[in-house]
Amino acid sequence: MKFQLGRKASDMIASVYIIGTLFLRILLEPQLNGHYFFSVALGAFGLLFLWALVKAKVLNPSFFGLWPGEEAEAA
Repeated sequence: MKFQLGRKASDMIASVYIIGTLFLRILLEPQLNGHYFFSVALGAFGLLFLWALVKAKVLNPSFFGLWPGEEAEAA
């Protein structure tokens, strides 16, 4: 049995995760002394991790109703 979250919970988790990683990057940026590659790599890893959760069907985001759900695709 797979662990799968609902659409609203997935939206909230994805939003908090994206905002949290962005906030972390903003805090770490002055300490990197011009090495922006590490900041970009951290952001890319964060998005890759989120993409893997969506691809594994653990998260089912609808982006607060802006993304059509499975019922719209079946019609």
